[in-house]
Amino acid sequence: MPLLFSVLIVLLLGFYSCTAKPANGETEGEVLQDKERKEEVVEETVIAGNSVLARFEKELTEIVRKVSPSVVTIFATQEARDGFFDDFDFPFPFPFDVPRRRRSLGSGVIVKYDEDKNVFYILTNNHVVQNADVIRVSFDRHTEKRGKLVGRDPKTDIAVIEVDAKGISNPKGRIAKLGNSDKVRVGQIVIAIGNPYGLERTVTVGVVSALRRSIGITQYENFIQTDAPINPGNSGGPLINIRGEVIGINTAIVAEGQGLGFAIPINLAKWVMEQLIEKGEVVRGWLGVIIQEITPEIAEAINVKEGILIAQVMKDSPAEKAGLKVGDIIIELNGKKIDSVRDLQLKIMKTPPGTEVSLTILRKGKKKVIKVKVGRLPERKVKVYDKEQGKDLGINIRNLTPEEKARLGLEGGVRVIAVAPGSLAYYSGLRPGDIIISVNNKFVEDVDEFISMVEDLKDAGRSKALLLVRRGDTNIYLVLRLR
Repeated sequence: MPLLFSVLIVLLLGFYSCTAKPANGETEGEVLQDKERKEEVVEETVIAGNSVLARFEKELTEIVRKVSPSVVTIFATQEARDGFFDDFDFPFPFPFDVPRRRRSLGSGVIVKYDEDKNVFYILTNNHVVQNADVIRVSFDRHTEKRGKLVGRDPKTDIAVIEVDAKGISNPKGRIAKLGNSDKVRVGQIVIAIGNPYGLERTVTVGVVSALRRSIGITQYENFIQTDAPINPGNSGGPLINIRGEVIGINTAIVAEGQGLGFAIPINLAKWVMEQLIEKGEVVRGWLGVIIQEITPEIAEAINVKEGILIAQVMKDSPAEKAGLKVGDIIIELNGKKIDSVRDLQLKIMKTPPGTEVSLTILRKGKKKVIKVKVGRLPERKVKVYDKEQGKDLGINIRNLTPEEKARLGLEGGVRVIAVAPGSLAYYSGLRPGDIIISVNNKFVEDVDEFISMVEDLKDAGRSKALLLVRRGDTNIYLVLRLR
């Protein structure tokens, strides 16, 4: 901007010098001196503008220099066994398989150093390390160490890795400084550092394009959108502000779009990380309601333009016990206005189970305050394919909600929440948001039935299953590899 301003001054003064004529009482020499003084002012302004750019460039390179040692490359290796004759429909399985190793690439950022244990804690994405047999962490071209998975959370796509810090020089100097993502504003300059396509510590610069985005790849989403170029391999790397603070963990891109990158806010990532380190799992608060936004059509129908509408109250849930009903409109939580479904969901999620909260609701046009004792989110609501159980397809699925069934016109089915890159499900074409309707033309009622169908096929020696999938408004068939 200073440079643009300087150019504008040059143009204006150039126009003035070409059109001005001596005024009464001025000599030609005085006019010439005046012109020279103006040219000196312009020159000083241009120099000052360049100085601002130079300072910005210097500060930017200094930020990258300080943060780069915190950024690591993560290699997650998974052993798979591919049958050589899988593509042939023999009536019996062959007793031997050909071992094969899949290696996925991602980034991570060192966020904590435990001096007593002499270990680093590294934040990355769940999809980078999901189903990995071996995790290797590269600190630089000459230093690579084995990583230990502390814990992972598919619902937010966050994972934490522990790595021995022995032999790493200046370990405290490698810890990234964490910022406050609640203070991030649209238009802020941001820097992404990661390892796209294995090109370590690649730096890109952009701005925050939007906040509180939801794109349907995880259960809890509140993404920071940025136009800083992000590519495969950037996943798990930091998004940094101009103070050198990590404000997000880069996690997703829209392949069909330009400048559409998404990062998990660091406040959410930090909350998940601390629970994984302390408890080995993430404990979330739960009300037990299905809620939805009040659209313009709904607002016109009920003559209410604020709050969140309760569409269903689950049986034996904290909400039912407290007396919440279908049709209630939640407008405040503990005296603070609720702006969206995502806002309420995230706040309840972070509320420790057993905590009593106050919900201000509208019921038949009248305000009412209801006290609710928050419960713990039941883990049975989401089934995860886990290698230790022999279910290593690489997908995270859940049952459809009654609201989803009604909207989609389905009696059952399961929704794909996440797909691990490089997994069997990924190469079979399954993507987050897909709804699996049938397996081998047999209708799927819920997650348990889907798991049972897949296990029966594997026990029978089958290597593939035919899936009918709803993607958007269209049904398509996909062939799912089972091993």
